Amino acid sequence: MQLASIYSSPGFLLLATNHDGERLGCIGLKQLSPEQPGAGEIRRLFVRNEGRGRGLGRSLTDDLIARARQAGFERLVLNTLPSMTEAIALYRSLGFGTIDSYAEEPLEDTLYFGLSLRGA
Repeated sequence: MQLASIYSSPGFLLLATNHDGERLGCIGLKQLSPEQPGAGEIRRLFVRNEGRGRGLGRSLTDDLIARARQAGFERLVLNTLPSMTEAIALYRSLGFGTIDSYAEEPLEDTLYFGLSLRGA
């Protein structure tokens, strides 16, 4: 699948670049399912080594949350692995809480998080 179709409207993909246009990070949002139009799934938060330690992951996630609100999303969900301690700390600091599984994942220890955008 092409990125344009995976992250098509109402979802989107954000890219962070340096002053030379080199990609340093990305984060995507896609509609969880047609049956849940107000729910979006955060996918692929990634920051290259050259972009780490600068708050780029937080900035990308903050921007995604703001854009998701503007696009009418009411809830965001994501999944990650226990080994992703920095990402988990970031998500928790932004108000994400642990939720039940919303999808089948191939890895047994997958963790699931959610954030309500209603009234925020």
